[in-house]
Amino acid sequence: MINRFIIPLPSKINEELSCVKKNKPIKSKRIYIKSYPDRHETMISGIEFVDFMASVPTIDNILVLKGNYWQAEKNWWRFDLIEGKNQIAKLMCEDVNNYGDFCFIDYADTESISKISDEQIAELLYISNMFKPLKSPFFDVLQNKYAYLAHDDGWFCKLYCKDQNVPISVVMHKLQKIIREVFSDNVSMLLERLSEEICKLSTNGLLIELDISLRKSGVIRKNEVPEIVALKLYDIGEYKDMSALFNNLEKIRPQQASYELKLP
Repeated sequence: MINRFIIPLPSKINEELSCVKKNKPIKSKRIYIKSYPDRHETMISGIEFVDFMASVPTIDNILVLKGNYWQAEKNWWRFDLIEGKNQIAKLMCEDVNNYGDFCFIDYADTESISKISDEQIAELLYISNMFKPLKSPFFDVLQNKYAYLAHDDGWFCKLYCKDQNVPISVVMHKLQKIIREVFSDNVSMLLERLSEEICKLSTNGLLIELDISLRKSGVIRKNEVPEIVALKLYDIGEYKDMSALFNNLEKIRPQQASYELKLP
């Protein structure tokens, strides 16, 4: 069951990474989310690896199942082991979009890696190549809380999370980050109004759009507030092909938003 949650504060890890740059404001930003609570699965577009890492409780170890990462200090079989805060920070500085597919799960400690069976290796290969688990996305021996399966960072991501509040929390963190690019004031209260609607509509297939009305220059300058900012939620149903969705968005998007929040 998905519950209402408290929007998390930005992760300290992003504050420490000079390589993680803030996105420049653009006219429209979109997120698509479709959740399947019965199998702990969520499809998301518009969320990047650094957004995920900044939104979840600290991950100590990452097992990279797929991705052309060459700075890993440890390897196991054909997988890269990213262990500890410093190594994870290096990974977060990578442009994982260049990998094409980027898949990982977290794990408890190095000892748990040595206990993986041949059958479980096959399951890890299957989930990273098929983007779905053969049995379960969660491995008792690894004690993983997440399975992160992405293609073209920010374009398509399939998340498996033991805590079903996590994907919505990640989306809310992203919205908070986008709006903070425009407003320096605390926007948590504004976003909390959306939490119940997003939780409800995400099970159907939800498009979130943030529209910014720019001044005549077409550019948001520092300390300049746009005239109108509206955050709109559209119930559009299930889409597994992001190209089909966004290339036909004008036809797919309903004329009337299911929920709209105009920010002063």
